[in-house]
Amino acid sequence: MLRKLTYIFAVLAFAACSGTIDPEAQKPDGPDGNPMEEVPEGVLRIFADKTEITADGNDMVTFTVMFGKEDVSSAQTLVLIREYDGEEKRSKASNKFSTVTAGTYKFTAEYYYGGKFYTDNYVTVEAKPYFSGETKAYAQRVLGVYFTSTGCTSCPSATKGLKAVQDANPGVVSVVAFHSHMGAVADPMTIPATTLFNAALGGFDGLPRLFWNMRQGTHLIGPSFTESFAEEIESYQPQCGVSIDATSQDQINIGVTSNIPSIYRYLVFVVEDGIVAEQTGVKDYVHNNVVRAVLTSEKGDKLNDNLPLTVGVEAKASKTLTLSPEWKKENLRVIVAASTSTDGGYTFVVNNVAECKLGESVGYQYAE
Repeated sequence: MLRKLTYIFAVLAFAACSGTIDPEAQKPDGPDGNPMEEVPEGVLRIFADKTEITADGNDMVTFTVMFGKEDVSSAQTLVLIREYDGEEKRSKASNKFSTVTAGTYKFTAEYYYGGKFYTDNYVTVEAKPYFSGETKAYAQRVLGVYFTSTGCTSCPSATKGLKAVQDANPGVVSVVAFHSHMGAVADPMTIPATTLFNAALGGFDGLPRLFWNMRQGTHLIGPSFTESFAEEIESYQPQCGVSIDATSQDQINIGVTSNIPSIYRYLVFVVEDGIVAEQTGVKDYVHNNVVRAVLTSEKGDKLNDNLPLTVGVEAKASKTLTLSPEWKKENLRVIVAASTSTDGGYTFVVNNVAECKLGESVGYQYAE
């Protein structure tokens, strides 16, 4: 059933209001698509340039909202309200809408102008199914979420063990290393996200710790991670692919395409290699995979408006990156993980990963 399918990128718009809508009040556009003269003064009404689109993420509806004779489609105090599958979503981003989720969408709007005004009508948009009918065998990449510290005497041997797994499986393991203070030793690479990810993974004390694919409760200590890695990579097959475009350096563009109609979230990490810093028990220690920034929430940002992806149709997202003068740009990499839930959205586990150097891009990778 397509009722539960996806919704990629809804580029919508407007600002605040709510109210009751008369189901009989829906009216079509005029033949010229410009019905503004028909709207009485003091009345808010919504129109669309078309009421049927293809759910391919590209075909778009453009809405016009009139307050009497005034076009308030781009007003700061206008909110576009979309109802789909019994749920209501409010947006104030733009006056356009596209989706990869087939189904019927009902649009209204609210507008604040010395008080709240509500549309006296609604517009129904039918998104027709679009299927390429094509699935892909995506190459599998695993995310290692690693917690370490410059004050941890056991961490260098665990880091070495993790590096051994990466070397034995080239192009298969992406590591994000979160640093934290330990005892009286202040770690200069600590960021606030360390605490957030600790909590997201169930909370723990003591270092080092490793979590494969953001799975809670594993608390792997090392120094050898070979066996746990083998168990992880054999426990599932990737159902999605991930692409990254970081060529502009200040904007990270992400693509996720799925073989199954699942709800996805995504995580974006910026890591730096080659940082020389003091390490308890080791001289002139080089730290790699150091998380400099996380551009999403610790549980991942919602992809495709938190609706299931349509099989074979790419969902897109983008994040802005602000570079710190303390980072060496040439040593930065971007790691993006796409995650799904098997417990109704309570927890999300990484399904696949991609990475590239900042300033470069990587397309979908396929199994040989």
